[in-house]
This record gives sequence, C-alpha cells and structure tokens, in this order.
Amino acid sequence: MSLSMSAAEIAAFLGGTLVGNPDVVIRGVSKIEDACSSDASFIANVKYARFLNATAAGVVLVAPGSYDRETCERTVIEVADPYHGFLRLLEKYHPKLTWLAPGIDSTAVISPDAVVAGDATIGAFVFIGPRCRVGSRTTIHPHVVLAADVCIGADCEIHSHVSLREGVRVGDRVIIQNGAVIGSDGFGFAMSGDEYRKVPQMGTVVIEDDVEIGANTTVDRATLGHTAIGRGTKLDNLIQVAHNVTIGSHTGIAAQTGISGSTKIGDRCQIGGQAGLVGHLRVGNDVKIAAQSGIGSDIADGQIMAGSPARPLTAWRRLEGSLSRLPALLQRVRDIEAVVFGKDAQGKQKSE
Repeated sequence: MSLSMSAAEIAAFLGGTLVGNPDVVIRGVSKIEDACSSDASFIANVKYARFLNATAAGVVLVAPGSYDRETCERTVIEVADPYHGFLRLLEKYHPKLTWLAPGIDSTAVISPDAVVAGDATIGAFVFIGPRCRVGSRTTIHPHVVLAADVCIGADCEIHSHVSLREGVRVGDRVIIQNGAVIGSDGFGFAMSGDEYRKVPQMGTVVIEDDVEIGANTTVDRATLGHTAIGRGTKLDNLIQVAHNVTIGSHTGIAAQTGISGSTKIGDRCQIGGQAGLVGHLRVGNDVKIAAQSGIGSDIADGQIMAGSPARPLTAWRRLEGSLSRLPALLQRVRDIEAVVFGKDAQGKQKSE
C-alpha cells in the first residue's frame, strides 16, 4: 500500500520549517530533475540550485538561507541537512522488505552445537558449522557458509554466497553483501631454497558494529592475531584487505582498493577507488586519498593525498598543471636551441 503525506506532515516528521502550501500531497521521493508534482526531493549541493524553480517536485528540502524566499515558486521545507532529511523520507516511503520466510529453512545444515537465536532467519542451503553463534534478528540469506567457531551478532544481514571462515567474529548491525569472503588465508609465503612454503595463517578477522562490506570484497585472516575492521566503517565492492590490516572506525573505502598486509588505517578516513597501499604503513586519522593513488609511505593525520606515487594534494595539482604545459615548454627549448646553437626543430645540429 502506497504512503501519502501532506507537506505539513512531512515538515513535522523532519522537524523542519514549511514555506508554501501545507496541503500538497506527497506520494513518493525522487531526484530533483526527475520529480513530479507528487514527489518530494532535495537540494544539498549548490550546483543543483538552478532546479529549485524548474523542478516539478511538490516539495523540496533545502537548507535555511540557501535560497531566495521572495523568488521561490515551490513549496519547500527548511531542514539543517537536506540530504539527511531526504534519507529519512526514503526510509519512510520505502521501508525495508525481506523476501525470506522467517525461521530456519528446512534445507539449512546447522551443526548440533551451533547456537542460533530463535528469532534469526536462516535461508535455504545455508551451512552453519560447529560452535557457531548467530545473534537475535540476524538474517542469513541462501547459500551462505559459516565455518567453525564463527560468531555473528544481532541485527546483521549476511547476503547470499558469503563465506565466513573459521573463527571470524562479526559485531551487531553488520551488513555483508553477496559473494564477500571474510577470513580467507592471507598471502603468506616464505622462500625455501627455490620454492615457496606456505606460512600458516593462524589468526582471524574481527568486524565491529555497524560495518558494511560490499559484494565480492575479501578480508584475509591474520597470520597471528586478527585483521580488524572498525566500528561504522564502510567497504565498497571488490576491495582487497590483506592479513593483519587494521582499519579504524567510520572510514569509507571505494571499490577496487587494495590494502597490503599489516597496514594500519586510522579513523574517519576516505579512500577513493583503485587506490593501492603497500604493506606495513601507518595512515593517520581524517586522511583523504584520491582515486588511483599509490601510497608508499606513512601519512600523517588530516593529510589529503593524490597521485601515484602519492603526494600532498597541492603538490599533485601543481605537478599535473605543469605536465599539460610540457609540450609548449619543449618547443620553446627547441626554438632557443635553434637560435643559440644552430640546431633544427628535432634538436640536431644543422650542417654548415
């Protein structure tokens, strides 16, 4: 059944200030450029401000002081954070639904000494190994494998084809997307003569509360001790987290990033896609790393890095700006050589 709310009701729900028609009926949410008269939308970025009068949206969430009330032709709701307000409306109009039947599917295989909360949902063909524990209200989708001694907290969601290897510990409210592998062996080998010998990977992985791990991401178990993902951290798809890596709390890492063994990343960092970090580094708190950066040395708190090899952002911008001027600079050098040394356009000495 679809939801309908008036502009006045939405303002009350969000704790915002209504400017315009309180009786506008809103039946959905949409992007500002695609919205219709029964949709709510938002403007959180100044580059979209031009859409305020052009949009067909019935209600637009805006920040106080970010628009001209005198010229505004729309019903707006002023909220301190329009993007956060829009997220709340998304949750209101699109509550989370599950297609899994509650309870434990008859095809699931659960070891006799595993402990599964009575209100957990276990999908078809799930395997739960010896001595595992699954917390209250946690949902495990079909074809998930939990090896021995895995512990999963409350209110988690583990999507299909995830593998949690032996001894992995997962906190509360953790989401792991399809195909992720948590606790696979780290890449540990030692040369013995002319052959590699495998170093036993005896540690585990600890994932703290409120973490989300993207599809097909891999987090390797530690050689000894544990690989750790801190509270509230978000990992995108196709990320490689090597053995004994530690990632702090509330850090966001985009797709295809690779983090080599024993590197430590601080709290509240932001790492762009396809970044690469070599092993045994220390990355401080509040660090930002641009996409495709190559990190080969420690980074202090609060630094913004870009490039490969990575440099502080201001230095990288100067370097990139200089590169675009190199052809013209090279031509100037050739012109000077032609005058001073009698060389031709290719830098060769002219014949007498």
